[in-house]
Amino acid sequence: MTRPALIPAGVWPAVLRDELAAGYVGEKSVDTFLSRVGTIWPQPYIDEGRGKGRFRAWRKSDLDRVIGEQHAAENPQAW
Repeated sequence: MTRPALIPAGVWPAVLRDELAAGYVGEKSVDTFLSRVGTIWPQPYIDEGRGKGRFRAWRKSDLDRVIGEQHAAENPQAW
């Protein structure tokens, strides 16, 4: 079963679990986001446990940095 990405009402927390990280970067699902971790998206800040008890979380600032780098590469005149 595919888990959807989530976009919270209000403010984004500084540390984002799988669903929130996927929603924050605009991925349609957690599975899509996770498939791009290590290539497009950074490794998680926290990665503990295995299986259903696994806990992963990304710093919003790490995701912002990658988004900013992608924007700069695509729009060099904007910087």
